[in-house]
Amino acid sequence: MYKFKSLFYVSSLVFFSDLKKKISIKFLIIFFACLSVFLLSYFRVFNNYELIFYDLKLILRPSLPVSDKIIIIEVADDTVKNLGKWPLPRDFHGSLIRVLKEYGVKQIIIDVLFAEPTLNDEMFRAALEESGNVYLPVAFYPQDKNKKTQSFAESEEMISDIRSIFKIHVAGYGHINTFIDSDGKVRRIPLFIKYKDKLFPHLSLAAACNYLGLKVDKVLLKPGTIIIDDKLSIPVSSGASFLVNYPAKWKDSFLHLSYFEILKAYSDINKGKTPYLNLSMLKDKICFVGLTATGTSDLRAIPVEKSYPMLGLQASVFNSIIQKKFIRDIGACANALIGIIIFLTSLSLCLKFAPLKAFLINIALGAVYFFGTFIFLMYGGILIDSFFPLFIIVITYSASGIYKFLREERKRQILENELDIARTIQRSFLPQAAKEFNGIAVASFMQAAKFVAGDLYDIVELDKNKLGILIGDVSGKGVSAALIMAQAISQFRIFCRQNSNCSTVLNMLNKELYGKFQGSFVTCLYIIIDISQNLLHISSAGHAPLFVYKNSSRKLIDVDLAAGFPLGIIEEVSYEEVRCTIGKGDKLFLFTDGLYEARNSKGEEFGIENVKKLILQNASLDTKTINEAIRENILKFSDSREQHDDITFIVAGKEL
Repeated sequence: MYKFKSLFYVSSLVFFSDLKKKISIKFLIIFFACLSVFLLSYFRVFNNYELIFYDLKLILRPSLPVSDKIIIIEVADDTVKNLGKWPLPRDFHGSLIRVLKEYGVKQIIIDVLFAEPTLNDEMFRAALEESGNVYLPVAFYPQDKNKKTQSFAESEEMISDIRSIFKIHVAGYGHINTFIDSDGKVRRIPLFIKYKDKLFPHLSLAAACNYLGLKVDKVLLKPGTIIIDDKLSIPVSSGASFLVNYPAKWKDSFLHLSYFEILKAYSDINKGKTPYLNLSMLKDKICFVGLTATGTSDLRAIPVEKSYPMLGLQASVFNSIIQKKFIRDIGACANALIGIIIFLTSLSLCLKFAPLKAFLINIALGAVYFFGTFIFLMYGGILIDSFFPLFIIVITYSASGIYKFLREERKRQILENELDIARTIQRSFLPQAAKEFNGIAVASFMQAAKFVAGDLYDIVELDKNKLGILIGDVSGKGVSAALIMAQAISQFRIFCRQNSNCSTVLNMLNKELYGKFQGSFVTCLYIIIDISQNLLHISSAGHAPLFVYKNSSRKLIDVDLAAGFPLGIIEEVSYEEVRCTIGKGDKLFLFTDGLYEARNSKGEEFGIENVKKLILQNASLDTKTINEAIRENILKFSDSREQHDDITFIVAGKEL
């Protein structure tokens, strides 16, 4: 009793230790996979591809509504052509400001740097003083020092300031710097740049806050948000960067007017002419003035267009702020967690379903996910990573596919090893390929379509004058057929020694096999060669044909068999016996249907007539040579074609 308890205890320890080991390995693999997903997502390893998918979603998104208060005044090709080279003299800018002020423009944002003195500065200064609603830009370098931190972007150098005689008369000013991504596109801007301990807002932000009645210098930076004057919350990411919500392509958004046409219309009015433009449309508008002429330096690539004037960026930022239509990046941590969820979901689907079904389901998962992120961006302004989660699905499916393949390959190798053993065992209890018995020479050949065969044969010495030869074919192929074959052979070896009558042996074998195999049966042909009487005793259980070559007449006879039902189908059935004489030099040919149903590369069967021709061509040879000739011809005919059925044939001949 003590020994039993000790053995049980040791066995339990081994079992649970093995189970714990397996669970731990799987857990560790999944854990490190999740950790890899988190790190790859958090550190933005695939950021360039994410930008491509972000651009795609903005392109697919319908155009956003824009404020009817915004007007873009372009210094386009017509203006440069009519007013001279760029930069335009500042008296033109002064004239434009006076026209806009006279017609009731609420704010004028000029995206032009005014750092250097010129001859026409006084007129421009006076226009600024009179209007009191102009916003001018400054520029810094570099502006993205802290782009990857949660603090404000900083700069150690100002590239361009506003002349002091202008600055004292403007309504506000701000920087016009942008963040340029690795692919050269402008998607983000720093809302503030810290320079000499002072925060400089973006030019459009300064104008928008004034428009909304907010104090732009009252700023609070929180993770993911900038709060201005305790009233306006603007979503930002690292470096206090702001995702520009471009409403559409340049020509499809905002109202565009020509700088030159406005001045010309004002001149026409003063001359008493009917102007081309109705300048009354300018009342209470916010006008963005800047350079858009072809080939100028103020054109950049953006998500929705390859060449986009940065004046449009100013208008887009202003429009987004006053309408509170922002794009909010959910951040690295949230994206990393989503990546892990997608990984675990895809992994569970891959492990649960078969490869094809898992492939289709993962495609559906990817499509739903991408469509979901698109809907979030289009209706909620929420930006979620798209590429990396889709990449995770592809990698997870591929990895699980490789895992399943290797696992199945290992199983297949184990099965093949077991089948090799089974084949060796099967061959061990089959007779030798060539056998001599009291003047009767027997040669046989079997080739399985798979590892093990469903064909069967046996050669049994019944007494000193009688030799029994059995050949049969189990319906089906492979392991199941081989098991039936093994049982049939075993039973035959018992019954054939108990009875010297062919039909009785088949009767007994049929009763023994009946009901043992659902849907399967065995056809067989049993021959007893009686040497003392030169007779063949033959019984058939649905197996044919049997050819006998008569040496005296040099003819091949197809023996007329009284073929009964195959074994195992009907319990009570009687098998008849037929007799045939055999003389010196005569030969018997027994085979299964795999011989004449062998196919070549064209799908053509060898056929029973070709079997007869092959036998007649080699009938004068000894049994072993005939056997080899038949085997070589069949294999040559089949060539590279995969064997579809077991092939078995036996040649028996009485010596001359």
